[in-house]
Amino acid sequence: MKFSILQQDLWPALQAVARSCGVRSQLPVLGNILLQAEGGRLKLSATNLEIGVVKSLAVEIEEEGEVTVPSKTLVEMVGNLPAQTLVFEASSDQLKISTPAFTSQINGIPATEFPTIPLAGKEVISIDPQILLKALPQVTFAAAVDEGRPVLTGILLEIKEKKLQLVATDGYRLAHKMVNSQQEGGFRVLIPRRTLEEVMRLISEGETDRVQIAVSEDKNQIIFKFGSTQLSSRLIEGQFPAWEKIIPTQIKARVVLERGEVLKAVKLASVFAKSEANVVKLQNLPSKLILTSEAKELGSQKNEVEVQSEGEELQIAFNSKFLQDALSAFNSSQAILELSGNLSAAVLKPLGEEGLQYIIMPVNLS
Repeated sequence: MKFSILQQDLWPALQAVARSCGVRSQLPVLGNILLQAEGGRLKLSATNLEIGVVKSLAVEIEEEGEVTVPSKTLVEMVGNLPAQTLVFEASSDQLKISTPAFTSQINGIPATEFPTIPLAGKEVISIDPQILLKALPQVTFAAAVDEGRPVLTGILLEIKEKKLQLVATDGYRLAHKMVNSQQEGGFRVLIPRRTLEEVMRLISEGETDRVQIAVSEDKNQIIFKFGSTQLSSRLIEGQFPAWEKIIPTQIKARVVLERGEVLKAVKLASVFAKSEANVVKLQNLPSKLILTSEAKELGSQKNEVEVQSEGEELQIAFNSKFLQDALSAFNSSQAILELSGNLSAAVLKPLGEEGLQYIIMPVNLS
């Protein structure tokens, strides 16, 4: 194998691909990047057996071939080379990198040991990347981090009645985003949170008009294609909670609030709430919302924020982090808090931003 490419063209692609290497894996080859030069293109591949990423770049090829080399070594070396043409030559399992003033040899592993990254599947939907870049950060944070219940570590992506639905829950809160879609219904997959976080990073690093999403024939892998990048990931198996049933239907009080002011108040309350399970208490009065928190060893605080409230006066306690996460994800200046009771789930949604809502379970202080 022999090819040449500009350092400034190669290095960003190497960095992007290297994030998906299985550097802590017991299989040494998973810590490597696979380089394949053929048909005037260089394919860079990495996988940790859960996520696989492939990037394709135009290069000048003198001899086709393939080799795998340690990602950390390759990324650091190329990153420290000057912005000029780099020549790559592979013989056996060794990669030579050279410039007019520099030569290096990197020991690799045969390409035959590199696992196959599944990239074949039936294209199901095509999405504007800007929709994903805007919608995913408003949802992904609500998925569980604990692997105890795997289905809760994923984000449900579903298309019904030409509406794209994104849903995440960790059992204590739920995020739901709905956007218009030109796609037909019948598409429903549960995608790992880490996968969608990497999809967001890759989209933001490149330029593309559409994101094609396909599912493998055995229906256990999802494939994203955008620009010169392809990403495949395992899908999560299991039954996602019936999230529609979690949304409260009877509202006893509705509070219109300034998002920024209440967010500041929640952050202040969390100073005392940190040592007490992050609990902050809310009380809605006709023209103000009272936030209180206390810690046995530190003290307490009380904060009054002007709001517009209608309905019953209630007292309810929440995890302050859940309130902060939801309020921080809004783009609008105002939000609506809908309360169903002292011990019932509450709904928090932006005012003037359709299709986004958060369901937060209260803390039972008794």
